Amino acid sequence: PETGMERAKGIILVEGKSDITFLRHTASTLKAANVIDRDLDDQGLIPIHVGGCGNVKHWVTHQLADEIGLPWCVFLDSDLGDPFQYKTNLKRKQEVEGLGRAFYSTRKREIENYLCPDLILQEAGAVVNFTGISDAKQIIGDAVGMKPDDVSDRFWPLMNADQILQRSMYQEGTEQRSELKELIENLLALVP
Repeated sequence: PETGMERAKGIILVEGKSDITFLRHTASTLKAANVIDRDLDDQGLIPIHVGGCGNVKHWVTHQLADEIGLPWCVFLDSDLGDPFQYKTNLKRKQEVEGLGRAFYSTRKREIENYLCPDLILQEAGAVVNFTGISDAKQIIGDAVGMKPDDVSDRFWPLMNADQILQRSMYQEGTEQRSELKELIENLLALVP
């Protein structure tokens, strides 16, 4: 059976392994709930872990992603609330978009900021409070007694479609929109 790159029609460069879980679960869960009609696998999109935001620069400046010969884009945390990292991510965005490629980032600080506090309470018995720019990964990790880097992989796969949509709602003008639904739709459009 095909294991990944053999069936790839496009790639999404991401910071780490948790981003792969985040994107795959979001897409497959929204598909299963008939919110979208296909997921990353259906579209042949493969998220590639590049080992941190700083390494995205090498994939871009050394044209490593171009050498694969497939359409590609970048998905990163925005890192709002961390001025240095946020500024670095804006540079990455300019570099990627300067090459005519799509760059997506979270509207909130990190992917952990989309986790549902009620889910954390239900699954781990811990009450957590965080905003869109709080260090949710650290707050949740401390509350449940786990390494912050393991938070997303532990809890994101338990999020259902309603929770995903609700935790990613934002207001644009008079319209309520779901950031993560739009993100997945944009990623799916990478490959016709």
